[in-house]
Amino acid sequence: MSAGGLLVAVLAFTSCGGSGDREALEKMILASMAETGPESCLKFNTLRLLETTTDREGKAAVSACEEDARDPSLEQPTDVDVSRVETEGDSGSAVLAFRGSILDGQRVQYAFVEREDRWKFDETVGFVDLDATHLVMQMGREGMLHAETPQDAENVACWIGRMERMSDKALEDLLFGDGAESSNCTAESSAI
Repeated sequence: MSAGGLLVAVLAFTSCGGSGDREALEKMILASMAETGPESCLKFNTLRLLETTTDREGKAAVSACEEDARDPSLEQPTDVDVSRVETEGDSGSAVLAFRGSILDGQRVQYAFVEREDRWKFDETVGFVDLDATHLVMQMGREGMLHAETPQDAENVACWIGRMERMSDKALEDLLFGDGAESSNCTAESSAI
């Protein structure tokens, strides 16, 4: 699984109240926490987001998301605080602060779109106040838990070492699909 793929697996959220479009957006965020199975991939996310986070296109991106959603060993957030919710027409944004999962302690801004009277996650805008050390530690722990072979474990360690040396911007680009980071690691591990 790619680093971005892990992020798709943690798109489970909780919410607080609001009104109008804001309330509908927040209800969708709450529903995405309750419904985390394979059918949730396109129900709560646009194809654009799935393609970005899985590093695949079209049906392959959807299949990768569905496969991740079936993995019972992926740690889901235990709680998420939603703030800075804004809507304008069929676009919206919110900042989500995570507890639990690889995003524990992180605040991430997302963009949303409304299609056919349904809000969906459309883009991961980026981290707000990134705690890179904590994030890399969480990713290393999760990666090692999913390593199936000694080569997977070595590859996870290699990637974690590279991520520890990255700038916050390079780390964010790698995780959210905009980075073209090359590596001396053996191959992209199924564990990260």
